[in-house]
Amino acid sequence: MQRSHFLPVLYVLLFSHCQAQQDPSADRYHSFLSEAHARGQFNGVVLVVDGGKVVYEEALGIRSIDPSGTLDLNSQFRLASVSKQFTAMAIMQLKESGKLRYDQDVRDFIPELPYTGITIRQLLNHLSGLPDYEPLMDQSWKPDLKFDDPARYTDGNPEVIRMLAAKKPPVLFKPGEQWMYSNTGYNLLATIVERASGETFAAYTMQHIFEPAGMSRTLVYDYVIGPDPKMSDRAYGFRSDWNGKDLIASDSHFLNLGVGEDGVYSTVGDLLKWDRILYTDKLVSKATLEEAFTPAVLNNGDTTDYGFGWQIGRSPTGKRMVAHSGGWVGFATYIEREIEEDKCLVILTNNSTAYFWPIVKGMTNILYGKPYVLPPLSISEVLGKDIAEHGVEHAIAQYLAYKTQRPSDFVFKEAEMNMLGYQLLWAERTDDAVAILKLTMEEYPNSANVYDSYGDALLAKGDSTEALVNFKKAFARDTTMLPTKDKIDGMEKTLLKDTK
Repeated sequence: MQRSHFLPVLYVLLFSHCQAQQDPSADRYHSFLSEAHARGQFNGVVLVVDGGKVVYEEALGIRSIDPSGTLDLNSQFRLASVSKQFTAMAIMQLKESGKLRYDQDVRDFIPELPYTGITIRQLLNHLSGLPDYEPLMDQSWKPDLKFDDPARYTDGNPEVIRMLAAKKPPVLFKPGEQWMYSNTGYNLLATIVERASGETFAAYTMQHIFEPAGMSRTLVYDYVIGPDPKMSDRAYGFRSDWNGKDLIASDSHFLNLGVGEDGVYSTVGDLLKWDRILYTDKLVSKATLEEAFTPAVLNNGDTTDYGFGWQIGRSPTGKRMVAHSGGWVGFATYIEREIEEDKCLVILTNNSTAYFWPIVKGMTNILYGKPYVLPPLSISEVLGKDIAEHGVEHAIAQYLAYKTQRPSDFVFKEAEMNMLGYQLLWAERTDDAVAILKLTMEEYPNSANVYDSYGDALLAKGDSTEALVNFKKAFARDTTMLPTKDKIDGMEKTLLKDTK
């Protein structure tokens, strides 16, 4: 999703390899990533630009598990939320062409929305206060079907609007009062692009962004499931199973057709072109682009660290930097641009790795000549293998020992333990899931999510009374957990009926 000067693709690749061989840092990048790959901590493609030159690019690992395939530099990855910067670019172009205004009310384009006083700028800056549509869809859209069942797929953005119009979930705060990351906002922005331009979002981005930038292997996803005829080198998401050995596909999701917040597939080579063209005025004027890199301002005058589709920060040397990450199904992605130093780092992975951010940190350290360390091991992977081989009681004892005696050797995080618990539930190892999620609740007692997860495990075991107790604990800690409230209401209605 970044580009520059319209060099033929073959020349760019040959030039990149030449630079990688000559630059002394290439060996450090390779050593770090190859060691991480050997430890099962990296599966993906990376590209590094330093001083305007590609100094390293490499693909390590598999493109898919069924059928098996090997990644290469042309592999096309789902960008997840890195897609948001393309949505923002489309809005900026339409603003320049006079087809919309940043401070225009969203309902000028989507009158069916039940919300007033929200502007396009507030959607761009994540200041709208709109609730996240994804958990609402989880609860309301064919919940009897699995999340990856093709029969559950929505038609994308139109269903999101229909759901918001029908359910009317309340805003979380008055527009402009707070910053809160919103996939809903960028989903609506893609619909605004369509209604303002008269083109589909896929067609608009192809004609006005990807083709002008020379991004010949980039497109908006519109395929439901299986091999995609439009992407011969598409990467497919996967994950390790709870036992740390088996690989499971993690690519299909009934919300996959939502665009604006997600939906773009691209390669490291095309993201290089995106990076390059953003130093020019070929897509929008430099003054317009500058707004994308300008922090949003709240109603009270405070500023945020987000512009239009970009997080705004500082590099390790204190220079201006913009970046964005993404994660969906099996994919985790990242682009970082130090725009005053002409540096760029792109990391695309497709294996739901818990090591993604340590990999980003290690690569950034190398880019700035700092020492790097290999990521510590995931405690959930270690526990999963231990459960498979020795049982859950032994695994919990090991967990407690590791946390006391070897805390720096492992990643101890709520999210990892929570995911292990659900993986055990999906594998129908209910007692093991209850034990792990109970441990997670005890380790992170201030989190609302752990009580919700433990409640799900208890419900699966048949203990609805204790499940309800834990759902209530979760909602008491976080009243924005509307799906949890729905579970509470449903269970209480059932209990009320049973007592009559």
